[in-house]
Amino acid sequence: LEDTSLTQAAPASADIRRFDNYNSVIQAFISGQTQLMVVGNDVGAQVLAKQVALKPEQKFQLLTSPSHIGLNKNEDRLKKAVNDAVAKMLADGKLDESSKAWLKTPLNPDNLKD
Repeated sequence: LEDTSLTQAAPASADIRRFDNYNSVIQAFISGQTQLMVVGNDVGAQVLAKQVALKPEQKFQLLTSPSHIGLNKNEDRLKKAVNDAVAKMLADGKLDESSKAWLKTPLNPDNLKD
């Protein structure tokens, strides 16, 4: 997703370097081999938290992907329990708190649509 979105958004003059995995992307960014990196928000949040001296910042968001929870078929009781837990966390603000704690960004309501 990141590669496709970046390729579509970048100007033709951009020097896009591709790496085999997130660790290589992060190392290239930290070592100064690249000026920017394109990663998922979960990975980006970790880099922001761990690389305080570099003062990395999010420049822009390429896309928003909804979050999903997968269950085995015919797990109706489990599905209800998960749905109830998510509804409770939405209502009491705990889901937003978790998003801020782990992803360093408020919960995006667009990610919750069916």
